[in-house]
Amino acid sequence: MEKIDFLPESIRSQRAHRASLIRQGCLLAVCVLALTVLAFARQQRISAARAEQVSLNDQFANVQHQLAFRSDLESQQADLMIKKRIDEQLGSRVNTLEVLAEMGRLLPDSIVLTSLNLEAVELRIPLKPAEERSDSSARSADNLPREKVVKRVRLIFTGLAPSDVDLANFIAQLSAGRLFEDVNMGYAKNVDFRGRSAREFQASCYVVR
Repeated sequence: MEKIDFLPESIRSQRAHRASLIRQGCLLAVCVLALTVLAFARQQRISAARAEQVSLNDQFANVQHQLAFRSDLESQQADLMIKKRIDEQLGSRVNTLEVLAEMGRLLPDSIVLTSLNLEAVELRIPLKPAEERSDSSARSADNLPREKVVKRVRLIFTGLAPSDVDLANFIAQLSAGRLFEDVNMGYAKNVDFRGRSAREFQASCYVVR
């Protein structure tokens, strides 16, 4: 059975208009909600991007800070390499002026030096137990006591002294000095110096490392 609407045309138009407004309002609400969700998601991405940017800026600043010290570290490394080569070839970093100054301080007025020579020599010394464990290449084929070769600076000097007492006192002062160790007498003999009897001597010692 067909339903017949007896309402006036104006009322039907108002109802249709109201229904259209409701549909438009719902559609507008859905659009506003969608825009709100999109804006929130975009804000979250922006916040995450800003946080990542701050982290990258901190990392960049840290890298720049480390690069600022690179030249200093390279300079220090070059100095250490030079000192290492000196230590390997000479055994110690010897300041010749300091050695001469210390020798002059210890030398008494009654003794005169006629020659003085510095030379680098190789010494073989036995390894300590801890060094034996760390240096496996030092073991010989016959299981002989392990040794290592080190380079030391040896000071050899000759001179004239009035007597053995003056010479012994000078050697004792050298042995107690801060720059010299293992002081050994080479020889001592009587010589005629300008019409007077004197003791010519030769001695050697090692410069402290």
